[in-house]
Amino acid sequence: MCGICGVVHSDPVRPVDRHLLQRMTDSLRHRGPDGEGFHVAAGVGLGMRRLSIIDLETGDQPIRNEDDTVVVVGNGEIYNFEELREELAGAGHRFRTRSDIEVIVHLYEQYGPDCLSRLRGMFGFALWDARRRRLLLARDRFGIKPLHYAETPEGLLFGSELKAILKSGRVERRLDVRALRELLTFSFVLAPRTLFRSIRQVLPGHYVLYERGVLSEHRYWDLRFPAASDGSPRRTAADWAAELRAKLEESVRLHLRSDVPVGAWLSSGIDSSAVTSLMSQAATQPVPTFTIGFENPRFDEVHQNRILSDFPAYRLVNHRVVCTSKDFERMRRAVWHAEDPQAVGLEIPRLVLSELSARHVKVVLSGEGADEVFGGYPWFRTHKLVHPWTRLPLGLRSAVARVPALRRRWPRAARILAAPAEMGLTRYQQTIDTVNVGFDERLLSGELRQALAEHADDGEALRLPDGFDGWHSFSQLQYLESSVRLPNFITRLLDSISMAHGLEVRVPFLDHELVELCARIPPELKMRGMQEKYILRLAMQRELPSEIVWRKKRGLNAPFSQWMRELPGFAADLLSAEQLRGRGYFEPEVVAAMLEQHRRGDANHAKSLLGVLAIHLWDELFVHPPAEERAP
Repeated sequence: MCGICGVVHSDPVRPVDRHLLQRMTDSLRHRGPDGEGFHVAAGVGLGMRRLSIIDLETGDQPIRNEDDTVVVVGNGEIYNFEELREELAGAGHRFRTRSDIEVIVHLYEQYGPDCLSRLRGMFGFALWDARRRRLLLARDRFGIKPLHYAETPEGLLFGSELKAILKSGRVERRLDVRALRELLTFSFVLAPRTLFRSIRQVLPGHYVLYERGVLSEHRYWDLRFPAASDGSPRRTAADWAAELRAKLEESVRLHLRSDVPVGAWLSSGIDSSAVTSLMSQAATQPVPTFTIGFENPRFDEVHQNRILSDFPAYRLVNHRVVCTSKDFERMRRAVWHAEDPQAVGLEIPRLVLSELSARHVKVVLSGEGADEVFGGYPWFRTHKLVHPWTRLPLGLRSAVARVPALRRRWPRAARILAAPAEMGLTRYQQTIDTVNVGFDERLLSGELRQALAEHADDGEALRLPDGFDGWHSFSQLQYLESSVRLPNFITRLLDSISMAHGLEVRVPFLDHELVELCARIPPELKMRGMQEKYILRLAMQRELPSEIVWRKKRGLNAPFSQWMRELPGFAADLLSAEQLRGRGYFEPEVVAAMLEQHRRGDANHAKSLLGVLAIHLWDELFVHPPAEERAP
């Protein structure tokens, strides 16, 4: 686990400014507090900060091939590196370290960019091929690890975080208004965009080549589901459950490969409990686990429930922390690490939990990804109930959606009814709960509204795979979850906030072989009746206490509506009329009216107000930081 960055000049003989490279690398110190490394040659400079987890003695980066013509800096973990190393050594490759990252160098020598299909893990890496003067930037299949880049007239800059690229001083700090619109509607920015016009993200399952001054983008993997009319032989639920149980056990075993102790994030639900129980079976020592609660009992999922650590047979040592309203003071730091902020407030409890975990371990396993893999979110149930209505004309559905009782008691169903019948980004936007349905563009300043109007039709459409129209509608929704919300919200937040404390979070449910297996499981076994994640519960019913196996899902949520009613001093200042006018993003009168309505309880404007606050913090931290924090 590391932070990486670098620069490649379009002029192959132009020397790299070592001070610039040092500044970029220093900005990632929190990601890798254990050391640093550099590769500088004509026209190229690579930098990295290391968090030592595998091969503590000889695993420093950059790592090179036998004749030093291929150099790599990598962030993440390659879980099948031992098997790949044995294969490559048998083919004649010589290894200098025991690092998992070194297999990337020799795989590239053997297969070129096609080596990516052989990697089983989470990664964002940069590989320099000196013979071809080619930079390869690659990101894992689900975007678990981040990777950003910016093309300039001088060449290409890249970094695990935006901060590294900004520290170069070579990119404009200008807002991408389309990304802002996504943040204020979806509550997150959709890759490849960032809030900066000049900086992009490598898409999950993609790699970028920068070769002799020319940039190109390539996909190496995409999730596929069988057609709804698939004629494959039917299998029993027991058969699927047994195969799932075996594959999940294998994934957990691979994710435990480490030269430092590994813990687990543990909640009251089946996802983290499944991972933790399999960890406890494989471990020789008690497993340290970490759990977060809230002072507000409405949001505390462990307050009245027993969790796995309460059962002595699993040999777990549990550490707990409570997130309080005072922790809202951490918002500035949370935005600093999130970079593209999110308007849901989960940065705060994640920051609190990561801080606790990092006091004890460098690595934790988490149950993230299971809700995408098995369709566990509440909107999958709503989709299942409402989908038959899509056969009706849109006008009739829209009329039903306008019924006041339905809009009040079941707003998600009303939104879906009024959406297009075909599953796509528009329908998906109306399905998920993170979307800010009540967002009113009058909140934006006149200048921003005009800019958005000018860019109304130049959005980047989501590329749906061939055969998508023939998939089961449940599978279509799963694909959009895995392509939109998972990488842009779930894993992006997971990485940025945990790495604020130099903590590596591993996600066994997002092993791509496990995900590909689950894609083949029939939808009716993922949701049986209204029981979500049925096949996972069936697979784990002999491993876990019954009360955990069949417990209703209750996801992690932050009480940000309450926080926005009890603003601490920094937030009240940033939402003041003076600050709003000075920064120029929002209309002060509209914000003031919404804030007053929210405080009185007349309306819930929490998402919009949290978005306004996050943008002002982002502006203060990244667009107009103090002069001493800018690169010279």
